[in-house]
Amino acid sequence: MSAPGVVDRRGIAGAAALVAVGNVASRALGLVREAFIANRFGADGSVSAFRVANRTYNLLYELLIGGVMASALVPVLSEYAEKDRLEYRRLLTSLSFVLLVIVGLALVALEVAAPLAADAMGSGFGPELHALTVEMLRVVFPAVLLMSLAGLLSAALYSLKRFLFPSFSAAIFNIGLIAGAVILAEQHRAVALAYGVLVGAAAQLLLQLVGLWRAGIRPARCLLHPALKRILLLALPILGSLAVGQAQVVIDSNLASRTGEQSLAWMANATTLIQFPLGLVATAISVASLPQLARLALSDRDGHEFAATLAFGLRLVTLLILPATAALVAIGAPLIELMFEHGAFTPADSVAVTAALHLYLLGLPAAALDQCLLMAFYARGDTLRPALVGVAGVGIYLAVALATMNSMGMLGLVLANSCQWVGHLALMSWLAIRRLPALGAQPLIRPLAQALGASVGAFGAMALALQALGAATAWGLLGELVRVAAPAVAGALTYVLLLRLSGNGDLDSAWQAFRGRLRPGSRAV
Repeated sequence: MSAPGVVDRRGIAGAAALVAVGNVASRALGLVREAFIANRFGADGSVSAFRVANRTYNLLYELLIGGVMASALVPVLSEYAEKDRLEYRRLLTSLSFVLLVIVGLALVALEVAAPLAADAMGSGFGPELHALTVEMLRVVFPAVLLMSLAGLLSAALYSLKRFLFPSFSAAIFNIGLIAGAVILAEQHRAVALAYGVLVGAAAQLLLQLVGLWRAGIRPARCLLHPALKRILLLALPILGSLAVGQAQVVIDSNLASRTGEQSLAWMANATTLIQFPLGLVATAISVASLPQLARLALSDRDGHEFAATLAFGLRLVTLLILPATAALVAIGAPLIELMFEHGAFTPADSVAVTAALHLYLLGLPAAALDQCLLMAFYARGDTLRPALVGVAGVGIYLAVALATMNSMGMLGLVLANSCQWVGHLALMSWLAIRRLPALGAQPLIRPLAQALGASVGAFGAMALALQALGAATAWGLLGELVRVAAPAVAGALTYVLLLRLSGNGDLDSAWQAFRGRLRPGSRAV
């Protein structure tokens, strides 16, 4: 542990960089996956059917394990990893057993209830598309068990500060999905995507098993550990909030299916692009900070070191997410053309995805900062307040969606998501300042102003570069690549220069900390 009052920048920056590399690999492979889907199937009804199946198994995964990983599993496992490795192994074995039983029983019911799930998620589909959705759901449901076990093992590795294998979990999933889909596409058409999900989930679980084995963790005899009750008590508020949040996912899919067969496919393409900076920046930094925050929550009585660690994470997120948002505003359209506008994906599809992307970007910075605040509350064992804020966020979404859907169609649903993210951040920030007096807003105002000013300058540089390259589209695929890469480089250089001129040193500090993490003798995984 670092000395009192000193933020463990080396540990956080090194871990965040490792998570970020994994996320880059995952998001890059995700873009390859989406490009393959767009090229092979376009944005027709079969892709929307897969989006429903995809949303459904993700919804179930979040309810079973994903939503409680940060809120309950990592904090409690971190505590046991610190003080008693045998009890840690017994707890992990017990959690695996309970999860296997619960999810295994749920799968039987899910296979039977697949038509009902298809009705709930895609009531606007016709009979043929409904039948295809049911078929895909029955293929992907077993992946929920594999992904849930992989998620539990990832939480275990995070609690041990072993970030390598969980960081590449999503990447290996995408590799499996792409491989399965490519191999089976000729025989099964769009259903091959569902089989790819199964392959990816199995690969994901295998990777985490290798990580735990390398960490020296072996099963220990224990079916029902006493700490299960504590984890359940921490998880209950989040599970309640998740139930409401996942109900929103069902409603969102239902409403989107009513605005046109292609709406879900367009929204998914736009979501893929905003998930890249979210994973690269927000997820990397918040996940890297969580084990450290969980330990400080137990040892830092006055809260100053906890607040300093959280503030460092918030500043890093701010300094990275604002230029990423500016970049997507400036070069989002040519990026969509480069990634998706091939094969069955038409220019009209690109226009629709670009419009959705721009509305999603209104809430992107809020969604990124919100992740850090959520981790801070989870680290302190406070899951009730974030859960209540989550319910309020769903209320914001529903209010905006129902008010705008008739006039804006699909774009009204996208706008509702952005309003939800902004409202959620506002409420979480208010609670954080009240619950963490040592945090305060003052240390964050100046870095925010510096990053905002530099991002505006970077946007201007990218817009000018894009305008200068207007004729590059005549060069074919190379021209499309140049229209994305050249403005991005110009924007990055402008941003770093303006940030240095403003006197901000946080990025330099993080870079030095990361370099220190990679020196001989430093453990990076």
